[in-house]
Amino acid sequence: MNYPPQRTAVLVIDMQNDFCAATGAMATLGADVRRNADVARRLPDFLPRARAAGCLVVWVRQAAHDQLVSPARRARAEAMGRDPLSVCAAGSWGAELADGLHPEPGDCHLEKTRYSAFVGTPLHNLLRAHGRDHVVVVGTAANVCVDSTIRDAYMADLAATMPTDLVGWTRADLAEPAVRNLGFYFCETTTSTELVSAWSAVDRVA
Repeated sequence: MNYPPQRTAVLVIDMQNDFCAATGAMATLGADVRRNADVARRLPDFLPRARAAGCLVVWVRQAAHDQLVSPARRARAEAMGRDPLSVCAAGSWGAELADGLHPEPGDCHLEKTRYSAFVGTPLHNLLRAHGRDHVVVVGTAANVCVDSTIRDAYMADLAATMPTDLVGWTRADLAEPAVRNLGFYFCETTTSTELVSAWSAVDRVA
């Protein structure tokens, strides 16, 4: 793990009520959100350590806007049995961060309307402005938005790391193979404990 924290951004993907809460949209649609809720409970321990090491924390939130729903996107939502605005509708409670997650001054915030945090957002510019060429991707879902974001990071020649204990899902049957695939082709896989230990070692050497 040769990526100093001063060149690292932690991308927190879609840790929102609709993906994490028992009363959120995904749970209401019948999804099992327990893994996402567990990740949301773990992040308040991890993120202060990341900040203290020198990482930039970037909160990335999904937002569904009616004006930005293409026919292709609407068709896929309908194939999954939902309205394209039913999850994380812009301005809704469901689009807010899950309970217990509190950004700090100095954190950055992005809204996305597609699975990847790089599509239609200024994330590339933000990372360059802060001198970050390595991303640690946490949040949900391993097989959807985390997957898309890590792939796009790799295609943009950014180093990517995924701490597998901080990545959530609602479909383990789809997410677990995705984690293995990402770790083989697109990113380094590790755990949050190993990451914090590596950052502490860098601090001791410095």
